[in-house]
Parts: sequence; C-alpha cells; structure tokens
Amino acid sequence: MREIMILSRPEAIFYCEGRHERASVMISISDPFHNYLDTPFVTRENNIRDILPLSFCDAEEPGPDVYGHIAEEKDLMQQKDADQVRALLEQYPDCDILIHCDAGISRSAGVAAAILEAQGGDPRTLFDSPWYEPNLHCYRVTLKALGAVDTRQAGAESNTPGR
Repeated sequence: MREIMILSRPEAIFYCEGRHERASVMISISDPFHNYLDTPFVTRENNIRDILPLSFCDAEEPGPDVYGHIAEEKDLMQQKDADQVRALLEQYPDCDILIHCDAGISRSAGVAAAILEAQGGDPRTLFDSPWYEPNLHCYRVTLKALGAVDTRQAGAESNTPGR
C-alpha cells in the first residue's frame, strides 16, 4: 500500500522545498473564501509528479464553516472534486499521496480516510486520532468516487467508521 501523508498548508510548502527520493502526488485543498500568498509547487528535487488543486469549504453541510463563513451547497466538496481525486490516483498508481488543507485536520483527513479505506486500510486510525477530525462529507464523497462502501452506520454517534 502506498503511503498517505496529511499536511497543513505550511507543512506542504515546506515539503515542496525539500529533496525526496519517493515519488508522490499532492492533493492541495484550498478554502474558496481565502486568498493565499503561497501554493505548493513541483520541482525535480521534491519528486512531486503532479498537484491537484481543489477548493471547497471546511463544512459538512450548508451553513457556517469552521472559519465562520456561510457555506452553500456549491461551496462544499463536490462529486467532480472527488472524481478528480480518483483520476489522479489512477494516473499515478505507484506514487505516495500527500494531502493538505489549511490546517491538515479536517478536509485533508476526510479525503485521506476515504483513500485509506478504498485501499483496504483502516480509516479508524484517522477517526480515532487526537490529531485529526475527518470531515465526514469529504470522506463520503471521496469514498463514492473511489467505489468503496461507507462502513459507517447510518445515524451512528461515533466518529469512527464501522462502529
């Protein structure tokens, strides 16, 4: 199984500045209400083969996002975003996967949990971690695009898949 790494935006920029032996692809998640001064980049030294830029709010449903902006349905992760994730993973099947959002806690963790589950891994490592709070909307939309089954029980109060 290829390695999946979750990063914050500053960690992703720092990663891009380094020299890496293993080839990787990056899923770069931005907030549509924010203008960024820095973005991830590809160089021969950092061995990033491709970067998929996505932009959607950190919210699981329409209403206030984690930054207090009012997110509409169109501002959330869309199926077309998840389909682009699937296409990137299919195009680079042997590359490690770097996923970042602003803080590296919610949106990136939700996408990572879905990829991990689709690859046969256990997403509970992310859902049970004190470091992450996977965005369930991102998790479910990405799972659908990857053709994986949502193991969460409908109406379950736990944040852990399969419980």
